[in-house]
Amino acid sequence: MNADVLTVERREGGLAACTPSAPLVISTSRWYHEAFTQLLSDPHVRTIVLDMTTVSTLDSAGAAVLKNLQKTCRARGISLELTRLEDQVESFLRFSGFFEEPPPPPPATSAKRPPIVERVGAGAVELWKDTRDLIQFIGSVTVAVGPCCLNPKRFRPREILYYVQRSGSEAVPIVFLVSFLMGLIMAFQAAVQLRQFGANIFVADLVSLALTRELGPLMTAIILAGRSAAAFAAEIGTMKVNEEVDALTVMGFNVTEFLIMPKVMALAVSGPLLTIFANASGIVGGIVVGVLSLDLTPASFITEVWQILTVGDVAGGLVKSFAFALVVALVGCFRGLQTERTADSVGRMTTSAVVTSIFLIILTDAVFTVLFHVFSW
Repeated sequence: MNADVLTVERREGGLAACTPSAPLVISTSRWYHEAFTQLLSDPHVRTIVLDMTTVSTLDSAGAAVLKNLQKTCRARGISLELTRLEDQVESFLRFSGFFEEPPPPPPATSAKRPPIVERVGAGAVELWKDTRDLIQFIGSVTVAVGPCCLNPKRFRPREILYYVQRSGSEAVPIVFLVSFLMGLIMAFQAAVQLRQFGANIFVADLVSLALTRELGPLMTAIILAGRSAAAFAAEIGTMKVNEEVDALTVMGFNVTEFLIMPKVMALAVSGPLLTIFANASGIVGGIVVGVLSLDLTPASFITEVWQILTVGDVAGGLVKSFAFALVVALVGCFRGLQTERTADSVGRMTTSAVVTSIFLIILTDAVFTVLFHVFSW
């Protein structure tokens, strides 16, 4: 049957003049495909001229056969020409993309890495853009605080309490474990040196001061960065992928006020509270070491802690923890809003939220340390 649908006349120079004798439709597409395959098996064929005079009917199956023939001819370097097309057949083939030129091959890219100066410059420009966008984002959040303060109903207390539970109470076990072990480790390390001078009681001073002024807020903030910053970035990023953020904007919601403010306020409350809990659990770890290894009693350890700590020490740690919590919340939400509409981008922005949060926590801690030293706090 395939010989009946296509008449082939061989001519000089590898020219094959073909004349279809049946409509190019789904019922004959199989036979046309076999006929074209048999024709292309001849290695001497260099040019195919298809006279379409007798083809007045063409459907999508026939167009697919012709496009497959065209693709095979291009791959083998064979010239394909369609002649004497009826208007409706030509229009359908043009609609199906038969006459479109193939896209040019992508330019060959060199495997050579750009010079280090170019890479450093590109990184600096990217860092500047990222910093600028973060400052603009912080400004938009700061501006959104005003309307919320003027109208307390806009604070959305239910959502704030929900995120307080997610980022605060659910983080208590890991905060307790890390802080307890940190107090345990510091007490052991201090005991090695202080025991030589018979100054075992000063282990309480070292542990309490280090925890309340530095390690308590810092370790709590790092835990929040791993939990809350990643969760905020993933949540908002997924909403960006699902176009939910765009839907909120179209419906007239202020995205900053609706999505960002509850998270920032919740973490601003949770951060200092978790820091107080971390300080207490770290001191408990120091008490365990003091009782088991240093011949101290819990009462003497707690009395020494009470005498050495001042309100300024505790307040300084809480101020740090408040600032760290704001950094974590803002960076997590910022990275979430930067997410593109791909699943891969959600993962990258979540990772970036954690890394950026930890870096800014350390930077903020350094700034507070210098300020506290200057003002003798």
